[in-house]
Amino acid sequence: MIDTATPMPDGTNRAKRPWIEYGAAFWALIFAALHIAWAMGWYVGLDEEMARGAFERRWFLIYDLIAAGLCVLAIAVALALVQRWGQRLPRLMISVLAWGCAGILALRAGAGVIHLAFLAAAGNNVSSVLSFWDLWFCLGAGLFAASVWRFWRAKPLRRLTGNGK
Repeated sequence: MIDTATPMPDGTNRAKRPWIEYGAAFWALIFAALHIAWAMGWYVGLDEEMARGAFERRWFLIYDLIAAGLCVLAIAVALALVQRWGQRLPRLMISVLAWGCAGILALRAGAGVIHLAFLAAAGNNVSSVLSFWDLWFCLGAGLFAASVWRFWRAKPLRRLTGNGK
């Protein structure tokens, strides 16, 4: 259920604009599904030969399963920013987790952009599948950063007392 009672600073309600938070949750859902598919041997979106070699190493399979689990956690974090059940969780904990998601994704996106810039400066062709994944991480970082920023700008709801006030 969407939290319609928490007003945003500009006077609107969260229910009118939760698409950023739901977008972050959807982004994490897609990425969790991809990590699970990769761990199962379906290398959609990856260079199949390179992926097969990487997944022959056990630690890489374990890494991929951990990444899938973190993506599932990220779904819950993104939804906690706008769902009523998220109000029962400590605000600081939700914020730290959401900023953590945004920060990790921003670091990965930044590393990819720097790598692509290096390749372009060296005269290499950068129109590859990797550039898609760099955009993918930029999108995720932006969605999580915008979500937690909006979360902190919104005034927290007062807890309802037993008499309904």
